[in-house]
Amino acid sequence: MTVILVLLCLAIAGRELYLAFERKRIPGAPEIADIRTQLRALKGTRDELENLRTSQEERLDRLTREQDRDREALGAADARIRSLIAQINDRMVPDVNDKLNRQRETADQQREAVAGLTTEVAGLAAKASDLAAEVAGLRAQLARRLDDAVAASLGAEPVDVVGGFLRVSPPAARAPLTGPYERFAGRHGLRIELADQDRYHLSGRSPRGLESDFIELVRSLPADGEDATAQVLDLLGLLADAEAGTAQIGPLLVVRTPESLMCGVLPLAELLRPETAALLDDPPAAARRLRLLPGTRFRVLSGSEPSR
Repeated sequence: MTVILVLLCLAIAGRELYLAFERKRIPGAPEIADIRTQLRALKGTRDELENLRTSQEERLDRLTREQDRDREALGAADARIRSLIAQINDRMVPDVNDKLNRQRETADQQREAVAGLTTEVAGLAAKASDLAAEVAGLRAQLARRLDDAVAASLGAEPVDVVGGFLRVSPPAARAPLTGPYERFAGRHGLRIELADQDRYHLSGRSPRGLESDFIELVRSLPADGEDATAQVLDLLGLLADAEAGTAQIGPLLVVRTPESLMCGVLPLAELLRPETAALLDDPPAAARRLRLLPGTRFRVLSGSEPSR
């Protein structure tokens, strides 16, 4: 009996030791519960992550679809814009260009008109200046006429007026010759009473006195025209640079032809003849008339000696 009790005690003790050992080896219930709680939490987190991933994928799909729709809308809008631009280029641009061209042409015409008006105003100003100078000359001429009339009323000899003429070819060569012509006349005591285009009215010397002076001038000129004296230079200054032309001062006639430059003193009786006036417009005919003058009234200033 005692042995049975001892064995029973040993068995109980062994069971307790075994249970104690098992308790140490296997976690306790709280820890297992905690682990289970964490597992449930992890499972919930995994479910949330899965739901989140699913929702994000759905959102991405929705955004992708929206972007595709926006891209299609942008493409359609771009196509409409390109179509409108093409229509504008086809319809409005030519019209705008036409309007701009018309405006440009109008502006050019206005500029040309302004330039023309400016030129016209400048021309009118020049004409006004010339007119003022002409009026001043007429006043001076009138004053001289009155002085001459006063002198004539007191017994003085009347003032003689002689004719003058200057015409050259080409016409552009005339302007540089006006000064030499007027200076030449002034050196022989003549003043210009009136200049009307190619014709002059000169006063201050009698025709007979001029005839005598011009004959002496022609006699003093060298026969070959090579000696450039002051008298020769005076006459050369009248027509030397022209191709053709005539210059007259009273009875003196200077003629330029392509071959030569010559001068002569016409008899006073010829000055009123119509054929003599016609010579002024015909340099070759005037040259032929001068060749018929006596040697005392005729000289060749440059070029070949004409045959008589």
